[in-house]
Amino acid sequence: MSARLRRGAVAVSLAALTVTGSAVALVSTPAAAAPAHTLAPSPTAPAAGTERTTANKKILDYWTETRMRSATAEPVPVVTSQSQPQVKNVLPDQTAKGARPAKSSRVPQSPGASNRALVGPQAERWHRQGTLPATTIGKIYFVRTNGSRGYCTGSVINAANRNTVWTAGHCIHGGGGGTGNYFRDFIFVPDADNNREPHGIWTWRYANTTVGWQNNANFRYDIAAIAFNAQPQRGNLSDWLGYQGYRFGAGQNFDNIYAFGYPQDGYRRTDFTGNDLWYCFGAVRRASASDDRMHMNCDMFHGSSGGPWLQDLQLSRGWGYIIGINSHRDVDGNQNPVNIVYKSPYHGDAAINVYNDVTNR
Repeated sequence: MSARLRRGAVAVSLAALTVTGSAVALVSTPAAAAPAHTLAPSPTAPAAGTERTTANKKILDYWTETRMRSATAEPVPVVTSQSQPQVKNVLPDQTAKGARPAKSSRVPQSPGASNRALVGPQAERWHRQGTLPATTIGKIYFVRTNGSRGYCTGSVINAANRNTVWTAGHCIHGGGGGTGNYFRDFIFVPDADNNREPHGIWTWRYANTTVGWQNNANFRYDIAAIAFNAQPQRGNLSDWLGYQGYRFGAGQNFDNIYAFGYPQDGYRRTDFTGNDLWYCFGAVRRASASDDRMHMNCDMFHGSSGGPWLQDLQLSRGWGYIIGINSHRDVDGNQNPVNIVYKSPYHGDAAINVYNDVTNR
């Protein structure tokens, strides 16, 4: 039986566990989802967020095919120090979240054929466009604060509002600088494939990250989510496309993880264009005893930011559990990657807080 997120009516504690039969449920109070200005300045708290100020039609009119093609992969911001104290893990390991995605006659399930040969740190093209999980993964386009156009990767996540996409903090906010550094005019193009839009364009209504990313550009809190509007013709994102489950607070060590993205460049790669979906497969490990970020060997780089790290992805059903995202890697003075290690923030209480805030919108 899948665990379900439950919200209390009174803010009394950050989190508690309730066990009923074989189900383990996280009881999370509104304190975890309150606006940043009412909370203590914990880096794991949700930030102030940003809401749509432009009508949907204006956003759709703006994002012409030419403008989408001109969008560039979001560069990872340069941060001079990552010496902030380690996040307190208030959640026990193996607190599982997620549920079976909705079946849709419009989106076929992934075929039950046996897995093809799995790759390691070298990304390979994902050849199952049009089926789960590809239908749940897509490109997020946005306008930066300087007016230029960018894109990242994101994934539809199981949410009560049925319209939430999970991604990286630097895909919605420039990092540091407070509330004035949010991007705008977000759209989501699921299952994007060589500039095709098989499921149309979805416009946003709310986006948020953590206080740690918004105020300090701390990569250990580089987490974000965006609530999108339903389409008049297709309805909600989850109902049309399916979605991915999630496991937050389940530790930092995993085997057999799929990492997805739309990379425009990579470590010693010249075959990435940003126009199609790629993946890596391998193990995820905690960075160190003093650093709760997660590491995975993968040679994708810019453009794959925000792409999901999926545990227990079974191709016969097409969905798994988000346990991390493509966030950043070590670079040299010219912003070139120096190794194949991709890093993700730990998806513990910071992820839960952002999830609670955005999925309530």
